[in-house]
Parts: sequence; structure tokens; C-alpha cells
Amino acid sequence: MLVSAIIHDAKDFAIAKHSGQVRQHDGRPYIAHLDGVAAILEEYGYKSSEIIAAAFLHDTIEKTDTSIEEIHQKFGETVAELVYWLTDTEKGSRASRAIQAAWRLSRAPWDAKLIKLADIIDNGSAIVLHNPSFGPTFLEEKRLCLKKMAEVETSRLLRLPLFQKAAIVTESASL
Repeated sequence: MLVSAIIHDAKDFAIAKHSGQVRQHDGRPYIAHLDGVAAILEEYGYKSSEIIAAAFLHDTIEKTDTSIEEIHQKFGETVAELVYWLTDTEKGSRASRAIQAAWRLSRAPWDAKLIKLADIIDNGSAIVLHNPSFGPTFLEEKRLCLKKMAEVETSRLLRLPLFQKAAIVTESASL
């Protein structure tokens, strides 16, 4: 696939799979979140076709009837692996799921971490604005995720502008 073709196909696939879904906190079509994540990545200079395609697909397994096998068949191993690492499959209480997700994401491939950082920025900003009562809970969970990722990646991640922006967004619940 051409660089633009895989991104175009991933976005079209996500639009079809998330058809009729809306963002829980602001009622906008779900694709607005996926567009937001892709736009944040591009704004920070991450324009790889696999990264942007995975950004559009990162919620398809947990929020639709899509399987990892389907992602693998349609978009290849690299995109499927990124989507796999970004898919929440943890069980247990909310607190238990949050720590498990933080552990998983701390060990995820670098490109999956980049997508997660953009996801935190997009979701965090929307939740604080549209659901301030849930904002502190959500952002505390994401601060834990950032902390665990930083423990594994150390200064490589800490000096990354995308990470710094995600940290600022997660601190907004404390202001």
C-alpha cells in the first residue's frame, strides 16, 4: 500500500467500524477522537503511515466487533502489533485495570507509546472540559501510565515534547 493509502484505508475502516458511536464525554461522533489523535501525532512530527493508521485503529478491538486477526489481515503486522499493545483487555476493579494498563503500556513498543501519548492528550483535554467530575479520576490513571512509561524509557521519554504535553494535560486535574 502507498503511504497515504494505508492511512486512508485505516480511517475508512475506523469510520465504518465506529459508525453510530459517539464520544462519551461530548457526544461528538467517535471519529472525532481518532482524528484528534492522528492530528496530534502529525503536529508533533510523527507521520509514519503505520503510526497514523494505528492511531485511527487503536480503539477498534475494544469498542467494536473487530479482531486483531482482521487488523493483521487488512493492515499488516506492524499496525496490528501497535493496535494490540494499545488495546485495553485488563480485568478487575478500575484501580487494578489502571495499574495493569500502565504496566502493559510501559513495556509497549516506542511507536505504541507515541500513540498512547496523543490519546491521553486528546481524551484528557475533552474529559476535563466536558466531564469535570470524572476528570480527576481519569487523569490520575493517566499520570500513573505516564509514570510507568517514564520508569522504563527514562530521559528518552521525559525530554520528548509529546510526553511533556501529555504530562501537562494530566496535571490539569490538580489545578
